[in-house]
Amino acid sequence: MSVLVYNGKGSDAESRKFLFESLNAVIDKDHHTVDYITPQAIKEGLWLKNCSVIIFGGGYDRGFESAVGRDGAQKIREFVINGGHYLGLCAGAYWACDHIEFDKGGPLEVTGERFLKFFPGICVGPAFPGFQYNSKQGVQAVPVRYGKSETFHAYMHGGGYFMPYLDAKKSMEQVPQPKLSKLQHNKRILVETHQSTAISAPLALDSSKIPRGSSLLSPHLTLQPRETSDLSIYAEQSHKDLGIYCSLESKAMAIVQCSVGRGTAILSGVHLEFPFHLLDKENPHMKSCIPHFSHSEDRRQFVFKDILKQLGVQVRTCKAAL
Repeated sequence: MSVLVYNGKGSDAESRKFLFESLNAVIDKDHHTVDYITPQAIKEGLWLKNCSVIIFGGGYDRGFESAVGRDGAQKIREFVINGGHYLGLCAGAYWACDHIEFDKGGPLEVTGERFLKFFPGICVGPAFPGFQYNSKQGVQAVPVRYGKSETFHAYMHGGGYFMPYLDAKKSMEQVPQPKLSKLQHNKRILVETHQSTAISAPLALDSSKIPRGSSLLSPHLTLQPRETSDLSIYAEQSHKDLGIYCSLESKAMAIVQCSVGRGTAILSGVHLEFPFHLLDKENPHMKSCIPHFSHSEDRRQFVFKDILKQLGVQVRTCKAAL
C-alpha cells in the first residue's frame, strides 16, 4: 500500500523532503512504499484503491486549496470516510480544519472556511510568535506533551492550535458577540456533547477576543450540522486530543485525532517529520533550539511512528516511550 506525500502548489520543498526521508526511514518496506502525488493525480482519483494514508506537510494552505480544489478535496474526504487516513502537518493541519485564522489582524493574515473539514472547529495560529515565510526566523522548540507521556520539544514554525466549536462558544459567551453576516448566520452549527447538551456556535470566530487562560480542550464531540448546504459534512465525526502545548497557559491542543466515517485524520501544529540530522544547525535563528531538538530526537521519532501506526501504517520496531 502507498503512503502518499503531496507534491504541488503550496508544498514547502524542505518540509516535503524531510517528510519523504522520515517516512522511508521508519515504514516497513515489505508493506508500504512512499510516493509523491500531484494535485492533478489527486483529482483523477486513481490513487484511491492502493493508498494507506495521504499526507500534506508544511507550506501554505491556500496553495493546497487552489491547486487541489473542491474536486480533489472531495476525493480526499471520501477516501477518509470510506476507511482511508490523512495526516496533516502544520499547513496540512490548517487545511484540514473547518475554518482557519492565521495571523488575524496582522500582515500575514489568512482566514476562511476550508474544504476538508476533518476537524470540527478552527485552527488558530501562529500558536507562537515570530513566524516569517522563507526564513527560519520564528522557529521555536516548544514543549509538547503527547498522551500521558513525558514532554518533548517539537519543531514549531508557524503552526496553529485546534479549537473545537464547543469551547469556542464557551469562550465567546464571556465577551460581546460580533454581529453576524447573513452568510455566517446561515452557517451556524449545532454541537452536541456526549451528555446531549446542545449549543450553537458561529462558523467564524474572532480569536483575538478569547480571554487568556480559557480552556481549549473539550470532551469527545459529535457534530450534527444545522442550516448548512450539505448536511452530510459533519456526520459521524468526533475528535480527541493527542498532544497539548505545555507552555501555553490554555494548554491548547497541538495534535488532534479526528474520526471521520470509517477513517482517521491526525493533525499536528508542530513538525513531527523534521529529523534532527537534517536540521540546519548553523542557522543563527535555530542555534538556541538545537540542544532541545537533539535531546528530544528519540521522543520525536517515537511520536511520529506512533501516529503513523494509528493511521494504518506498519512501521519498524519502535523504541519504548521515554
